[in-house]
Amino acid sequence: MVDFRLISSRVEIEFEPDMDGAHESEFNQSRSNIDEWLSIEMARGEGENSDPLTIKLLVELYKKVEELSNIIKNQHTPPKSLKFCLDTSKIGYEGFEFDKDCLEIGTSYFARVNLPLFIKREVMVYFKAITPNCAKILKISRGNEREWNAFVAESERLEIRKVKNSEQ
Repeated sequence: MVDFRLISSRVEIEFEPDMDGAHESEFNQSRSNIDEWLSIEMARGEGENSDPLTIKLLVELYKKVEELSNIIKNQHTPPKSLKFCLDTSKIGYEGFEFDKDCLEIGTSYFARVNLPLFIKREVMVYFKAITPNCAKILKISRGNEREWNAFVAESERLEIRKVKNSEQ
């Protein structure tokens, strides 16, 4: 029933059914950040002579300063917890799978995916349950999609290395 490839990898996902677009503003807010602005400027060729690592570090520094500024101004409200929090057993470019049956087939969910990267990333997605334990990603912002795809690719490389090492 799953029409996409999955590989073994654990990622923490906090999710709940999306009732009447209750999480749409949080999803839209995650998209309209400096990463989106930077990707548009890079597409225009504005940063062609810049060092990508330096830009990445400056972007992360900007985010931290913005976060501290919001805390100082009492504008920082932590997002409310979502109903479920589970680790995946498998992930892929188009979806993921859990160890246990926790989804209602056909239901759309909003999720926060915590990517275990050096600079911790929280990716927001909408997904739909296609089996009781497998989901297909419906909506993800362009910046978050790059982060997700890079994480999946790295997980694939690790899986291939593991298989090669076990064959030797």
